[in-house]
Amino acid sequence: MTGLLRGKLKAFLLIGTMFALMAAIACQGERGPAGAVGAPGSAGNPGNPGAPGEAGNPGNPGEPGAPGEAGNPGNPGNPGNTGARGADGADGANGADGADGTTLIAGIVVFDASGPSTGSAEITSGSASITVIGGGFKAGESISVSSKPGKFPFLLGDAVANDHGAFEVTVDLEIQVGGTGGGFPAGEVFTVTAEGDQGNRGASAFILVDKVAG
Repeated sequence: MTGLLRGKLKAFLLIGTMFALMAAIACQGERGPAGAVGAPGSAGNPGNPGAPGEAGNPGNPGEPGAPGEAGNPGNPGNPGNTGARGADGADGANGADGADGTTLIAGIVVFDASGPSTGSAEITSGSASITVIGGGFKAGESISVSSKPGKFPFLLGDAVANDHGAFEVTVDLEIQVGGTGGGFPAGEVFTVTAEGDQGNRGASAFILVDKVAG
């Protein structure tokens, strides 16, 4: 309503001004004083708010950031406290008693069967004989007499201890010829053993002497 009145007022003022100008032109009289300034019109009503704009499209996701540098390893932790000592284990069972030791020791001596020489046998015409005597065995004990001219033992003979626990065996030895064969080589020392079936054992040694070669 206020706007309509202000519009009509402006129209009247304009019409009045035109008539005044026409009268002034017609009369050519002096210009009258200016009319008073009209009162300012009231402020217009605020306009309707505009419609909200459409939402913008979401932006593309940014590139992932570069991985950060690895952190420094932490200092090692302090060692833990020593645990309590465990209880002592139960004692193990006693071991079985070992076999009783033996004092069954016999003795033997080797002679040249062709003479009184002890500990040696003379090679004559490519052969030699030895006599082995022993003692300290049990009466009736079976005895095996052996030697070892090479890698393997060689049985010289068997005997049975008499009532005094003694025995005697005479053996013809096979002699090597020219360093070959399975016999006894001249000039070397050999062990002789006598083993009884009741645990007695004796040992001695002899040397073969070749008088012809010497």
